[in-house]
Amino acid sequence: MTSTESIKFIVAMIIMMNPLGSLSIFLDLTGKAALADQRKIAITASIAIISIMLITVWTGRDLLNLLGITIPSFRVAGGLILLLMGLSMLQSRESPVSHTSEDDIAARERHSIAIVPMALPVIIGPGAISTLIIAAGDFPQLSSKLWISILCIILTLGIGIMLYFAVPIARLVGTSVIKVVTRIMGMIIMAIAVGMLANGLTGLFPALHT
Repeated sequence: MTSTESIKFIVAMIIMMNPLGSLSIFLDLTGKAALADQRKIAITASIAIISIMLITVWTGRDLLNLLGITIPSFRVAGGLILLLMGLSMLQSRESPVSHTSEDDIAARERHSIAIVPMALPVIIGPGAISTLIIAAGDFPQLSSKLWISILCIILTLGIGIMLYFAVPIARLVGTSVIKVVTRIMGMIIMAIAVGMLANGLTGLFPALHT
């Protein structure tokens, strides 16, 4: 996995995890919690995030093989999911595949929302899982998977720190900035989705490559 490919992976995962959008949801779900409890939730969510990411990297491809799903077909499915997510972000609407109002209602009734819905599916949703499985499939070597795992740990530390200091960050950034950045990320994620769809369709139908 070259440095360029590593950067592409990091950028794609940051967009999939949507840090500012996730921050907004986190504050909404933990708004009535004490600061200490809020930070405990942030730590628990971070542990859940890295656990899900590592399990996906190391077993996701095997699961696809077990189910008889090829990487090209998964690229097409993942591309469609990302396209929907990007369109929702571009229009400043809630993504229909990553977060629902029912999630919010159920979350408020639970003692902790750290794992569900915060870690899954808000931060590690279908888009992030698709990106992880495809990256692990493109670079199946042990050294590459170890490097991807290290990158996942770095990403988790970043978003974990952001959630831990959610209140001061939200005050510093502001709602309007979050909305603008979300729309920009939506455009980028749609471009990534088109690329995934093109690669997937070429894999499924080699004649399209000629």
